[in-house]
Amino acid sequence: MPPPLFIVGTARSGTSWAFDLIASHPDMSMGFESKLPLEGAELYRQFGNLSSKEDLLRLFSELQGQINDPMNEELYRLLDQPSVLSAAWEAHQSAPGWAAICESIYCSLDSTNHWGNKSLRIETTPDLLKLWPDARFIVLTRDPRAVVASQEVKFDTSIPYSATYWLTHAEWVLNRIGDDKRFLVVDLTEMATDPRPTLEWAFSQTGLDCEPIEALIADHPGDPKRLEKWRGSLSPERQREVEEYCFAPMTRLGYQPELATKHREIGKLRRLWLVASFHGRELLKDPGSIRRKRVFKRLGAVLGIG
Repeated sequence: MPPPLFIVGTARSGTSWAFDLIASHPDMSMGFESKLPLEGAELYRQFGNLSSKEDLLRLFSELQGQINDPMNEELYRLLDQPSVLSAAWEAHQSAPGWAAICESIYCSLDSTNHWGNKSLRIETTPDLLKLWPDARFIVLTRDPRAVVASQEVKFDTSIPYSATYWLTHAEWVLNRIGDDKRFLVVDLTEMATDPRPTLEWAFSQTGLDCEPIEALIADHPGDPKRLEKWRGSLSPERQREVEEYCFAPMTRLGYQPELATKHREIGKLRRLWLVASFHGRELLKDPGSIRRKRVFKRLGAVLGIG
């Protein structure tokens, strides 16, 4: 199978627009922040060895029952189709393991040879690479002031929480990707100005035809001017606060502070509290999902551990 393609970025960093561009390729089946690749891998490990198609059918039932993935209902409806079950079983026999099963399910979505997923958690990339070592990643970055302002409007999040989320992403981009050629890090405004270089890299790296690029851009054009709207919604006081929290990393990524002159640290205990208070209610509803959702790894990433 060709390498899968993953779009990674913080919420409100252009991942949905990049998804629209890439998922519209006629030979691409792409999930929208689907939990299937990684939560499915955990269920596969818990399920044990698959010795028959009936075992795989039971695994499919577990995937449908345990993974709450409302934005990808069409993907999960495939698990009821005998043809999808047969294709996945054949893939598993050829290359035993969750990677082959997951690839087969995704490619059944639009009858393609290529697949991918959009993700909002860069800290999951090592787990994805364990399953798909040849995967490719488009990693989007965006000015933290724009991200925080947009998250505040969309999700009513606090500035410290959004800054913590942005800082987690920025730390991985700056310190953990290095010169790994499987990753392309691109600024959202740069991509919105001209998506061609990013799409050409992504498609050529994964064996997709580059011919549709112009049509894809025509259908989903970028809008760099719209990306500056944060200047009208973020007050000077709040802008300074964002710049202080993100001071050093934003400078290293090329986003110059305009009001702040120094860095303000968000302590580790406060980071934990911010993340726990935002996501805790979801986990209390389903405490059994803590392992499946890799909660401790995510907290480690927030704290800069691991």
